Amino acid sequence: MQDTVTVVSFSTGQIGMIVCAAVIVLLLPIILVKILGRAFPPVYTISHRASGIGGILLFTIGVIFAESFFALYHFGQGLGEVFHIASMDSRFIWPAIQTLIPDLVAALFLVSAAFVLTCKRTAEALYTATAMMWLGGPLTAFLRQYYLGIPFTFDGEPTASFLLTCVLTLYLLFSDRAALTYGTNSGARLYESQSKQ
Repeated sequence: MQDTVTVVSFSTGQIGMIVCAAVIVLLLPIILVKILGRAFPPVYTISHRASGIGGILLFTIGVIFAESFFALYHFGQGLGEVFHIASMDSRFIWPAIQTLIPDLVAALFLVSAAFVLTCKRTAEALYTATAMMWLGGPLTAFLRQYYLGIPFTFDGEPTASFLLTCVLTLYLLFSDRAALTYGTNSGARLYESQSKQ
């Protein structure tokens, strides 16, 4: 018997369409967050200081959405594998379903965090979204290691997720834009110092 090799090649137009579709899929949530964020005004507005959804805050929410899309992609891929395993041997359904838990938890927490950051304007909402971001990011990465038996490495997923979440948390908790948008104590101090001048 002779082995046959199938080669799939894409034209420049097809590659362009795939890239355009990917850009639209990535930009659509950011555009929707920007539009939806305008419906909820910031708690404090100061002249010559940015507040509201925009700039790096918009990028931060976009990163959280991108993380959730990544988790949803893995969940969908794993769900397909669960159906495949179930069709072969039903005794392995529960162990296969357990592999879906980390990605489902990550997606739920990260989408919730992004939604809270977009639609709520209180300091508690900021702190709640930050906690949900930690639950959906590093904690879920450690769950994934546990359920899938992935060995821990310093250049692996938990470390990358931990560092990304640290950077996003530092921005959300210490930036003037987030403080003014969500009305934290530092945002109130900025507003009071501006109003005294």
